[in-house]
Amino acid sequence: MDRHKGRPRAAGESEQEADLRASVLSLFLTVLQCLLFSICASIPYLPLQYFTFVVQVFNRSFVFGGNAAFISVAFPSCHFGKLYGLVMALSAVFSLLQYPCLALVNGPLDGNPLYVNIGLTLLSLLAFIHPLSVFLHCRSLASQRAISASS
Repeated sequence: MDRHKGRPRAAGESEQEADLRASVLSLFLTVLQCLLFSICASIPYLPLQYFTFVVQVFNRSFVFGGNAAFISVAFPSCHFGKLYGLVMALSAVFSLLQYPCLALVNGPLDGNPLYVNIGLTLLSLLAFIHPLSVFLHCRSLASQRAISASS
């Protein structure tokens, strides 16, 4: 994000808009890492599982660091603690879903996690909506700025 923040801003673009535009790449790479992790974790090949562990470590740092950076850029600083705490609480609630998934694998699926892994991978594809919506928001702000500058 910091590398993209150094680029010159467009005429009339605020610092917050430039920061928000710079966060799109970070958000996209984070979601791409999540998808890579889901795919690698779904393949039961031991050498790939070593790589999966490394991807998971990087992924967690990207998720939590990128989350804090995005909250600090997109929202007023007086709300940072509340929003970060809310995200951590939601993360903990979704972490509780591992127990029903494990019960599903051990029960009806007879120890075969393939369908759960496919479902979670497809669910992680929904995360691409966030970087896309931030990108579209930045683009609409730029077009509004261009329209107001031309008139």
